[in-house]
Amino acid sequence: MTPRVRAELRRSGGFAGRSLRVVLDSATLPRDQAAQLARLVEQIDLNRVGAGIGAASQADLTRYQLAVEYGGRHWRGTVAEPCVPTELRPLLKFLTGAAG
Repeated sequence: MTPRVRAELRRSGGFAGRSLRVVLDSATLPRDQAAQLARLVEQIDLNRVGAGIGAASQADLTRYQLAVEYGGRHWRGTVAEPCVPTELRPLLKFLTGAAG
């Protein structure tokens, strides 16, 4: 059985200034989406990624504040374009796509 995954994304900034907030919980998603969310989180070494990121201060950059709970672990971080780690991009794409 796959551990429960909860992911929260807040996107802000960018030239258009369009903000976004999405929260997904594998316990309430359809089975295929829950499995995809879990796979995306499992592919990320959150300890390694977290050690290399920091908050950017330029207002015109798109910023992503991400919080992930997975298997009893909690992780939070902020990344900004163009310095988003490659391994985070699939999860960010999935989350922004789920927002509609």
